[in-house]
Amino acid sequence: EADREPPPALPLHELAKRTGHRASANASALVVALPSLLVPCCAHSGTTFLWRCMQYAFHPDKVCGKEGKPGRPMYADYHSDWTRTSCPSRRYLLPGLAGNIQGHWDYRKEWFFFGGGAASWFKGWQDYVGVDLPLCYWEKEFQRLLRLRPLDHTLAHSRRLCRSRTSGTAHGHGRRRRAPCTHRACLALDLDKTRLGPGYAEEYPRPEKPRYQFQATKALPRVDPHVHSGAVVSDMTPNYLCSPKALRNLANSIGTPAHFRFLVLLKQPLDFLTTAYKMFVQWRWVRSANLSLDVHTQLSKLRRCNLTLYQRPELLPSLPAKEVVDYFSKCWEGTWQHYVTNALPNVCIRAWIARGFKPSQFMIVRSSLMRLLNADELLTAIANFTGLHYNKLLLARRAEELAAHCEGPDSRANRKRANMVVVNTHKAFDGDNAQRRSMLDEETRSAFEKLAAASTSMITSLGVRELSVQRPP
Repeated sequence: EADREPPPALPLHELAKRTGHRASANASALVVALPSLLVPCCAHSGTTFLWRCMQYAFHPDKVCGKEGKPGRPMYADYHSDWTRTSCPSRRYLLPGLAGNIQGHWDYRKEWFFFGGGAASWFKGWQDYVGVDLPLCYWEKEFQRLLRLRPLDHTLAHSRRLCRSRTSGTAHGHGRRRRAPCTHRACLALDLDKTRLGPGYAEEYPRPEKPRYQFQATKALPRVDPHVHSGAVVSDMTPNYLCSPKALRNLANSIGTPAHFRFLVLLKQPLDFLTTAYKMFVQWRWVRSANLSLDVHTQLSKLRRCNLTLYQRPELLPSLPAKEVVDYFSKCWEGTWQHYVTNALPNVCIRAWIARGFKPSQFMIVRSSLMRLLNADELLTAIANFTGLHYNKLLLARRAEELAAHCEGPDSRANRKRANMVVVNTHKAFDGDNAQRRSMLDEETRSAFEKLAAASTSMITSLGVRELSVQRPP
């Protein structure tokens, strides 16, 4: 059954070579583009800032655009401008889309592709790749105009997406088949219990309209690899790296593709602990009395799991690959509340490498450095590693706009901006006694810092690239 078979996990240019000359532009030529650029670590380390920067600078409208007149760059607004003919040899970011209850679509940062909820993986690939949308839905102007359509129109389209009698392409193999009555990436909504957005409730008088509606929740791009070969799909789910389940799901389903790239954002471990805890206090997810109690409990669990590596973490690099994976699978979980193991990414990276990925596929990005970089420094480094095209000449004509998206809060430009708002930070939150609750007692702090110091020192021996910038004196 096609829903049990993954889409081809190959770069689009390789798929184009394998399929030969394109016979036609119909649906049978399309393939699902899987996420291949992952930012799997770590939460609270600048992933939202990086997402907003990359979504802006590497969007195909910028990558495939032209310089134009001073101050008036010519953006590539339509997907017909993103083709191999119009945009040759340039790779651009094409994230998956998220659909809302009104039938509108927007780019999705965290796809939870190989992790997700406890039961998500068993829904099959139809749930993971989402509904079948044409590429015009990735155009910013199309998304804007869709929000202006009458609500009846967008809801009717959601129903068609969710009740289509065919699933379109079967992962690019040219087969069409009958689909379930409701697509697995759709939700059945009871509008007596689920609220429409504030601006749309008046358009849907409940006494006169159907009570039930379908929400198409997500969609990965379907592209013809001969035409839109520059598309790169991202997934910036920041707890993946330390999740044995995510690694197991990925490797067991599609292997360890050589074209995958991993940007690993790292924060100082103790700073990571307190920031993570404060965020979940702010979100009212935390039930424990304080962070010290949680860390003490998690350290005790880690010690019981493997006493030798707890006491002598420096032995890890000498272990065979299988033992590294076994240790990771047994002692790590990677969910949001596992602050201790999520703060020790050295073990996680080693497990992914032991499973078959190459050190050259990873790049460490220190949050402290990313905060200092100007946009040109950051984008140049990311482009060199990922292969995405940095359209420097076009973006230079929008220098202020670029800085607003891609200048870190401690960069030279933003230090001059007194009203600079840091994206998505929880470090200073002090509601609900967060500052007091996030303090560690001396014994717990000492035990954690010993493991953290070992993890930090061993990262340098992994052989992975690290983002660095050479500035003139």
